[in-house]
Amino acid sequence: FTPEVSAALKGKGVPEIIISMQRTTLLASAALRVMHPKLYWVSVATHIKLARWEVEHGLSDMSTCLQFWASVFNCAAVICNRQCPLHRDPSSTPEGFDVMSSVGHYCNGLMTLSNLSIQLQYNSGAMVGCSGHFVRHGVTYTGDHIVWAWFIRDSLQNFVGTP
Repeated sequence: FTPEVSAALKGKGVPEIIISMQRTTLLASAALRVMHPKLYWVSVATHIKLARWEVEHGLSDMSTCLQFWASVFNCAAVICNRQCPLHRDPSSTPEGFDVMSSVGHYCNGLMTLSNLSIQLQYNSGAMVGCSGHFVRHGVTYTGDHIVWAWFIRDSLQNFVGTP
């Protein structure tokens, strides 16, 4: 495994894309700081080590992204107008939390955490953190819906040597 910039963040306009994500990014990072302080600080250390590695290897695409990336999470997904069946995220770090925030004009939002026997009202503005690796989760709703999902991949932490 060698880190590289996501294809979606290569090319022109990258700083603008990342800057447009910063408000949501900072909210999710602050939520992780409260929910799992140890993971928060490990993630900060991971980003610092990645930046040092990037400088040593002269990776300009990665340098541009890291300058503007405000999240302690190393991965993000934006899911638009999609029902989300119950699933687990086996690539997420097992000991960590994924944070999912919801926005849009919709109603009847419901997040199910099936193996915990929990159903949550998941209306616009809701933010949920859980171990996506272990917890089966899914979302149903009616209307226009966007989910920002923030998560951490072990492979990057392992690469830079953070626990």
